[in-house]
Order: sequence, then C-alpha cells, then structure tokens
Amino acid sequence: MHIKEFSTRVVAFKLAAALEKYEMDLRALAETWADPVLWRRLQDEFGELRILGASLPKLSVNWVAVLVSRARLLQALCTRAALGSELQEHLRAVESLRDRCVRAMGLPGGAPA
Repeated sequence: MHIKEFSTRVVAFKLAAALEKYEMDLRALAETWADPVLWRRLQDEFGELRILGASLPKLSVNWVAVLVSRARLLQALCTRAALGSELQEHLRAVESLRDRCVRAMGLPGGAPA
C-alpha cells in the first residue's frame, strides 16, 4: 500500500475504517481467545494499522496509546493474567484514535485534528 499519494483526509478515513474492523474482530476474539484464524486476521489488520498510523503524524499520541495498550494486552495474555482491564484499555485507545481520525477528516461535528 502506497500511502504518500493520498491526502490526510483519505488516510484518516482509511485508518478509521481499519480501526472499526480491528475493533470488531478484537471483540469477537475476546469471547474465546482460542480462534487461530481470527488471531491471524488481527495480526494482518494491525500491520495495515501500523502503515496508516505512521502516515498521520498529528495522531501520533493516540497511535502510541494504541501501541502501548496492545503491548499490555498481549503481555497479559502471555502471562495468562486477567485480561479485562487490558482489553478495555486497548479498546478505549482504539476508539480514541478512531475519533481523532473522524475529526481529521473534517466532518461536521468535529474540528480538524
């Protein structure tokens, strides 16, 4: 995917859509944590998120929050700790970044980021 040729609004739209899909799949995975196909899909989706997120430096603080919360979630999963708070933290970070993307698109109801 070549991002540099797209405008900020287009990249923000693509990132918001990718975050929505990622969140839906993450919520589905949270019901079982044992679906290898869904795990692979989430890994692929996160690869796309990394590319898009890096293309919007104005959203870097929100993007770093997603990265940190994901690392905490994966660490809790690997240590078999309770995942509730880490999952909720990650979902909040994803939602916050998606909200910033919507504002970056300059849609009614939000100021450009």
